[in-house]
Amino acid sequence: MRFSLTRWLLAPRTTWQARRLAADFGPGMDARTAWTMARLAWHPDEHVFAMAHLDGDDRPSSSGPGGR
Repeated sequence: MRFSLTRWLLAPRTTWQARRLAADFGPGMDARTAWTMARLAWHPDEHVFAMAHLDGDDRPSSSGPGGR
């Protein structure tokens, strides 16, 4: 599992927590999922953005909270 340098520079706490989470979970968790779970633990308001990130979409869904 690899975390990009960009993630380490922009969100070091989240990336560190994601590494720990993935290590505890085992080989079945990918870096993207671990990072999203760690991010949502501290920033639950970013749920819409996190789901778009996991879906591989660049923009959040308009049907989420605050959407039009």
